Amino acid sequence: MQPPRLPPDLAPGQVRALCDEAEYEAVVLADCDLSRQSAARVVFDQVLLRHASLSRTRLSKMRMSDTRLEASDLSGALMQNARWYRVELIGCRLTGMQLSELKGEDVLFKECTMESAIFTSGRFRSVRFERCNMRRSLLEKTDLAGAAFWGCDLNGADLTGSTLKGADFRGSDLSGVRVEDGQLRGTIIDHLQAVQVASLLGITVKEPRD
Repeated sequence: MQPPRLPPDLAPGQVRALCDEAEYEAVVLADCDLSRQSAARVVFDQVLLRHASLSRTRLSKMRMSDTRLEASDLSGALMQNARWYRVELIGCRLTGMQLSELKGEDVLFKECTMESAIFTSGRFRSVRFERCNMRRSLLEKTDLAGAAFWGCDLNGADLTGSTLKGADFRGSDLSGVRVEDGQLRGTIIDHLQAVQVASLLGITVKEPRD
């Protein structure tokens, strides 16, 4: 996985309102409040978003490349047909965020709150979720082949219809995860998760002569 290619000397920038086809390049955008705004085809290239609020925004066909979001709020945001390349989200709040038809490559979600987030009909190429709270999230009909879920809470998450071949779930809580028959074939789990997976498949695990 490739990290964002951010220049070491990013200039500070300001933004108060998002406009259609606006472009932000090689800047730091800190403590900006863009909540509840709507725009189409906004571009972020080599941008550091720090303590930014994009909660309840409506952004269609947004493009982010070589961009990092730190401690930012995207809760309730609706993003359709987004394109993300070498993007990191660190310590962000994504509760109830909706991402439909996202295409992402080299994307990292780290220590993010993603309860009830919705990902539908998307495709990831090289994506990693690290220590994220993904309880009751919906990842439906999304290509997650080879994805890594490390130390995540997936309790009650719905993965039905998604491609999971080669996905690595080691160290994550899979209690109550919703999957279809055969969907976990080819995934990677640790020995402690075997009982959780057996339960998902309707298998009862007992000790000898129990």
